[in-house]
Amino acid sequence: MIEETFKNAALRNRACLICFVSCGDPNLDFTEKMVERICASGADIVELGVPFSDPMADGAAIQAASNRALKAGTNVLKILEMVGRLRARGIKNPFVLFSYYNPIFKLGVENMARLSCEAGINAWLIVDVPHEESAEISRNLKGKGIDLIALAAPTSSLERIAELSSDSSGFLYYITVTGVTGERKALPHHFSERLAQVRKASKLPVAAGFGISDKSMAHAAALEADAVVVGSRLVDLSYRTYLEKGESAALESVGAFVEALSAQMHKA
Repeated sequence: MIEETFKNAALRNRACLICFVSCGDPNLDFTEKMVERICASGADIVELGVPFSDPMADGAAIQAASNRALKAGTNVLKILEMVGRLRARGIKNPFVLFSYYNPIFKLGVENMARLSCEAGINAWLIVDVPHEESAEISRNLKGKGIDLIALAAPTSSLERIAELSSDSSGFLYYITVTGVTGERKALPHHFSERLAQVRKASKLPVAAGFGISDKSMAHAAALEADAVVVGSRLVDLSYRTYLEKGESAALESVGAFVEALSAQMHKA
C-alpha cells in the first residue's frame, strides 16, 4: 500500500504528506478523531507514535505529549484497537507504527507483527534499533506484508544509505538535522544538494523529516524529497488548541493545518 501511495503521488507530480500523531495525547478518543480528520484533510500517510517513557530521539513537544499519553493509560495494544476501528470505518491511508523497541519487545516481535497485521498497520518504524540488529524484526514483518522503515541521518554515508534502503522497504526516512525532533525556523543549509545525493543513493522513496513546521518549509522540502514529514508542529497545535478551546476547535485547527500543508506538496 505504501509503494502504491508513492507511485500515485509521483503520477500527480507531488510529494507525499506524512503526518505524525502522538497517540493518546491528551486521550485516545481524541487521537482517533484527529487521525480521521487528518486523513480527510489531505495526509497521504499517518505515523502513529507509541508513547514511551524515555523518548530519547524526541524533542520537548513530543516528549511532553508522550508523558501525557502514558498518564492517560495509552499503550500499543489500545493503539492497535484504534487502528482496527478506523479501518472498519473505511480509512484506507497507510499507517506507520512509530515506536521505540521496548513496547514491542515486551509483547514479543512475532506476536506484535501478527496483531499489527490484523489491525491494519502497514509499516513499523522503530527508532532505537540499529540496522545491524533488525534481522528478527524484518523477518517477522515480511511474513505479514508489513514494511520496515529505516532511518538515515545527515551523518550517514551514501554507501550506508544504499545499504539501509536495500534492506528495508516502504520508504527511507531521512532525518534532515542532527539532534532530536522539534520545530525549526528553516531547512538546513545545502538541503537541496544533500537530498539529491540521498535520493540517488536510495533504492526507496525518501521522506524528509525533523523540524519541518510551516507551509513554506514543507513546500521547499517537497520540491526535493519524495515525502515530507510533519510532527512536532502538529502535536503542539493539536494539544494547545484542545487545551485552550476544546476538542472541536482542535480538530478544526488540525484539519486546516493539514489542508494547507497538503496544498504545498506540488513539485512545480
